[in-house]
Amino acid sequence: MCGFVVLCQKERLFSSPLLRRLEKDILHRGPDSGGMIAEPGIAMVFRRLAILDPGSTSDQPMTDPTGRYSLVFNGEIYNFRELRRELEQKGYLFQTEGDTEVLLHGYAHWKKKLFPKVEGMFSLVIFDRHRCEVIAARDTLGIKPLYILKRGHLIGFATEMRSFAGITPFEVDTNALPELLIFRYASGTLSNISDIELLPGGYTCTANINDARTKPEQFDDPLEHLNSDNSLSQDDAVQLSKETVYASVKAHLVSDVGYAVQLSGGVDSSLVTAIAAKETAGTLTSYGVHIPGYPQDERPYRRIIQKRLNLEHHEVTLDNNDFADALPRAIKHMEGPVPHYGCVMLMLLCETIRKKHKVVLTGEGADELFGGYKRYDIWRKLKRNGLFADLVPGFLWPILQRWREIQKFSGRDAAIFGAVYHDILELEELFPPLIHRGGQREDTASRFLDFRERMFAVDQTSYLSSLLMRQDKMAMAASVEARVPFSHAPLAKKINRIPVQLRAPGGDTKPILKRVAKQFLPSEIVDRRKVGLALPLRSWLENETGLGRYLDLLVQPDSQLASYSDPKKVRTAVDDFRNKRNKKPIPLEHLINLELWLRSVADIRNANAPRLDDA
Repeated sequence: MCGFVVLCQKERLFSSPLLRRLEKDILHRGPDSGGMIAEPGIAMVFRRLAILDPGSTSDQPMTDPTGRYSLVFNGEIYNFRELRRELEQKGYLFQTEGDTEVLLHGYAHWKKKLFPKVEGMFSLVIFDRHRCEVIAARDTLGIKPLYILKRGHLIGFATEMRSFAGITPFEVDTNALPELLIFRYASGTLSNISDIELLPGGYTCTANINDARTKPEQFDDPLEHLNSDNSLSQDDAVQLSKETVYASVKAHLVSDVGYAVQLSGGVDSSLVTAIAAKETAGTLTSYGVHIPGYPQDERPYRRIIQKRLNLEHHEVTLDNNDFADALPRAIKHMEGPVPHYGCVMLMLLCETIRKKHKVVLTGEGADELFGGYKRYDIWRKLKRNGLFADLVPGFLWPILQRWREIQKFSGRDAAIFGAVYHDILELEELFPPLIHRGGQREDTASRFLDFRERMFAVDQTSYLSSLLMRQDKMAMAASVEARVPFSHAPLAKKINRIPVQLRAPGGDTKPILKRVAKQFLPSEIVDRRKVGLALPLRSWLENETGLGRYLDLLVQPDSQLASYSDPKKVRTAVDDFRNKRNKKPIPLEHLINLELWLRSVADIRNANAPRLDDA
């Protein structure tokens, strides 16, 4: 895993000071080595975290023997050996043992037909000197970020947005702000910053350097066959899932520098750990987070896994002050509000992991593929019975009220708004210009008629995207490569064929995956109630030396949030909280999240970085 920046403008020669600044900005993504190409019309800057073939022969940018193509590539290709054998049979010669050269020769031979063949996580840019164009591509599920800057005749590609600071004004994109307010993550091509877009997963973007035109094209769609194989029984689905999950975890173990696992003690990470331990010669190392005072102590479950699999396990203890100290740094690396507050703990955990390991396996993606959320069943019941409240069980009444609020807000689709973290009506009071929209989520949901299909589709393309972005950026902040076996395109495509009524039949969550897990894990792990990393933020806010230290930022004269909110109502919310008068909790932690992000944008914008006009 690595970082890169590519700038293109006809006949322009980009200056050394600018390129050195760009390289410095992405050093955390690639501390092992670096390189750059600067020619009239293009600059390619690269930093490498060496995982496969870690010697200098696989450094980048890499140019093919003909001199026509140069490549920068971030990620890992898990079927590179199979692709290499196929290319060798066609006469290609290889000088390295890694996956980068396979991509380079693969593009020379197959052109864009290469990308559907590739199994792995990647964002890449190829410079074709003969055609004077660059081709960018991002993996099917969008595990690796890839941003595009279009400003006049200048085109840029980068793994992080702040590489474009000083090149573009770096202003907040007001089109993204409503989704950040509601969902904490903007979907589709929205990047949070004006002039910068996020290339969707499964897409290429071809840019002509001479005329600065760009052309995006989709090469893969993981939802294409969603719910398509109604012939599968549950037993068939369990066997298919077992074979596919096992193969994916095994594929993700390819590494020349070893690996570890993130272990929460839940089903998903425990299953990844069990398969990895089975395929690992020697002792597997695992890491978990312990939060003192947190009501759900998962250490006993991790000890069960540790003993069963003979793991070398490490507990990392983090508290309110650790969270508060690291929150601004996590937001800086996230390049947006943190979509989940566990981001902070994940970044701190990866800093500990980095002391011994460069690669870590995680469990992201299992819930979105296998139906891991109670809301799939609850929202279905409410949609069916919402107008007949006497038919809804008592324990669902609070959720029914939320359903009515969501109907009032969106007008139609809880498949989009069912995962909203906050009271939408409260947010609307604080932010009067709030726009009622679901963005790309609406486009995704509109492709499907069945309610559960829409929920699966929205979660896999929007909510999962936020999880994958979180995992990449928080791990790379610590120079760690995070691998996500459940978010593997070949796995996703096979599992998505399984009817949604088998994956989310109502009642228990993830029934198919749990039947698989019981073949590897004890019942205490598989049958336990799902526990997410729901941090005690409300109590932490009461600590003025911890998270509560940021409350004053919301009411200071230089509050960045004041430009978008009703400052008087924000001040009232803060005062009510401090005086314990708030009957209905306002999401103050979310306001802090937004305020710190807006301040980080202002800091980047005001920094004295070399500007392109002066470079």
